[in-house]
Amino acid sequence: MSDLYLGKLTSIDKALREIRSGYHVVASMAAAEPQALLQSLGDHCRNLSNVTLSCANPSRDYSCFSAPDLQERLEIQVMFLTPKVRKLQGQGRVHYVPQHLSQWSRNLTRDRAVDLYWGTCSPPDAHGFVSLGTGGCYEPEIIRFAKCVMLEVNKNVPVSHGATRIPMEWVNHFILHDAELPCIGRPDPSPEDHKIAAYVAELIPHGATLQFGIGGIPNALGKALAKHKDLGVHTEMINDTLMDLYHQGAITGRMKTLWPGKIVGSFVYGTPELYRFIDHNPAVELQPSSIVNDPAVIGQNHLMFSVNTAVELDLTGQVCSESVGHIELSGVGGAHETHIGAQRSAGGRGIIAIRSSCEGPNASSKIVFELKPGAKVSVSRNDIDTIVTEYGVARLAGLSVSRRVKALIGIAHPQFRDELLRQAVKNNYI
Repeated sequence: MSDLYLGKLTSIDKALREIRSGYHVVASMAAAEPQALLQSLGDHCRNLSNVTLSCANPSRDYSCFSAPDLQERLEIQVMFLTPKVRKLQGQGRVHYVPQHLSQWSRNLTRDRAVDLYWGTCSPPDAHGFVSLGTGGCYEPEIIRFAKCVMLEVNKNVPVSHGATRIPMEWVNHFILHDAELPCIGRPDPSPEDHKIAAYVAELIPHGATLQFGIGGIPNALGKALAKHKDLGVHTEMINDTLMDLYHQGAITGRMKTLWPGKIVGSFVYGTPELYRFIDHNPAVELQPSSIVNDPAVIGQNHLMFSVNTAVELDLTGQVCSESVGHIELSGVGGAHETHIGAQRSAGGRGIIAIRSSCEGPNASSKIVFELKPGAKVSVSRNDIDTIVTEYGVARLAGLSVSRRVKALIGIAHPQFRDELLRQAVKNNYI
């Protein structure tokens, strides 16, 4: 096996020569992003044309994203925007692709072949396998379809269990490139976040299966759930808060229907401590998002509870979680799929947890009479279930428009309730 590995080692310069004009290149995402590729791709593409790079959650504004002289040479298709590149969306270089998370693998291979997949991995083990580490979202599936597979071998990549373990035979070339993995911090929850988390925790019973992301509210939810028992995890993203709950004994997976005893997700993104936690840890398993985020699969979990946040929502229950008006912020990701999937679980709930207002001198309500012009609807009012703010809980599923309006005004910030009511009456909502 060592001879096989050594025979596939190459330099970054030789590896880049595999990328030619007209190629479709898919890169791994988030903490698993191939840093050597992204640092070098811009210079390489100056001699090429019509190259497409598909990626997600870029941690930095690499030169290949923003160099003006790469116009017509390199197009970046991003499945989920980050603050580092969202300003480039719509400027002719970076193009967001709207799609649910479970569809990423399918759509990447649907109408155009993947000429080259470039990702990261751990050093090979004694059995001839490498681990894709933190990236199991679409990476394991694309590797099987790509014409050529390049992996940056990084000693800092943790060895994860599940679909991320692949044989060296599937890889055309390895490039040695040790680098610290991209990380994201742990924002401190606000007093409002703690109030919201307390309401959400009251809705979640012992033995429930959880999905939630990152941010102040999810971090506060970790503390609010610390005394719960036998919680399970079936989530698109494994974060530090879930690690905390596992260490505290709240997460055991004992009651889970699918993968009992396992923390199941599609990718891992957080702190170095989190990456050490998943390294060689059989309690954590990564599976493709085509499985993890399939609502039919989500709904099979015991007492599935999905908690997502949002930018704003209107009085009828339309939720925007990915833009401010016409300005793209992130992407839909798995917000819709996990919200409706949880509702298919017996006793499960889809929860949107949101602060009632924006902070600052120009504070405004996040519960609005109508969404901003251009706002993207991430969860339709037909699929909405439960909304939680620091002022309470509104269960909207099955309610008429007039009852929804009253319920949402009741949990809006008191400063904006009278105006919301006036607009609702004026337009015959109630």
